[in-house]
Amino acid sequence: MSSVLFDLILVWSSQESDADYLELQNLLKTEFPNEFLIHSFTTTKQAIEHVQSIKKPSRLSIVITKLGTNEETSSKPLIEAIRSHDKHTFIILHSCTACRDPNIRWSFASLGVNMITETIKPIRDVFQQLIPLAQPSSKSKYACLYCKWPSFSLEQLCIHVPLYHTNEQEFSVKCNLCQRPTHNYAVHLHDEHSPEQHPRSIAGPLYAFSLVVCRRKRDNCFLVVQESGSMGFWLPGGRVELGEQLDKAAERETLEEAGVKIRLTGVLKIEFIPRSDSNRLRIIFFAEPADENDCEPKTIPDYESYGAMWLTYEQTVQCSTQGQLRGNEPLKWFKYIAQDGIIHPLSILSKNEL
Repeated sequence: MSSVLFDLILVWSSQESDADYLELQNLLKTEFPNEFLIHSFTTTKQAIEHVQSIKKPSRLSIVITKLGTNEETSSKPLIEAIRSHDKHTFIILHSCTACRDPNIRWSFASLGVNMITETIKPIRDVFQQLIPLAQPSSKSKYACLYCKWPSFSLEQLCIHVPLYHTNEQEFSVKCNLCQRPTHNYAVHLHDEHSPEQHPRSIAGPLYAFSLVVCRRKRDNCFLVVQESGSMGFWLPGGRVELGEQLDKAAERETLEEAGVKIRLTGVLKIEFIPRSDSNRLRIIFFAEPADENDCEPKTIPDYESYGAMWLTYEQTVQCSTQGQLRGNEPLKWFKYIAQDGIIHPLSILSKNEL
């Protein structure tokens, strides 16, 4: 019995899931024959009495319990009894019902259940993760900031925190390894201190841009900006400022760069371009002048642009052949509109969370 690492408390009534019970028993016998000292019970009362009888546990504990079909087998009192004084027991709820009913799942997660599953394979997988926590380490010098469990090695701490405390409410804490403040201890451990060599996935900055294809109906001309620095003709638009809506950025940039007030009528395209140092989001809007009788483009140059003008599609083609476009997009989008391409409603860009 010297190799026993965990007390495994198994609460499983004879009326429930015989096939899963047999699969679990076979798993314990074939893959974990020595690691667990198994205590099997068929009622919640028996399991609670066992838990309460252990005054000074010599080993870590794992509990596997069913949801229960009646008062005698209900797992809730057992979980409450354990969590009233102990955060070190790893509790697994095996229940199809809890996995498919969000209210039940939420309720038991809030009680302190560490894991909820309806199959046996995840139990096997979590056993393999838990076993290193019970093995002594010469490097044990860290305590968990959630449950104050002492004497972890760095490797053990990085296993323990996400397994045992993923559902804990986040709190501001100073990391006991680097003394830096963090609001998510598990993520901080993974990103900053995990001994495993893994590429860090750090969220880079996201830059959003609103561009506008604006057509004047009376003559089917399109609005273009003559970019500063002799860069060529281009669609009005630019970067979305902090706290600004995408559509408001489109209206503002068009007025600043082209001098024309517009009314957005649709969306042509949404683009997301990932890069190594940043990510870029672009929205291509479709618009018309707010007032076709008052839409003279900007003529006085400033830091925004050299000016703006209305072009027919044919003129745009000519500009393209003469190298006067900053890029191919004005030509592409003007042709798309001239050929009655699909224009999506503005509602696909909701300003409010659903």
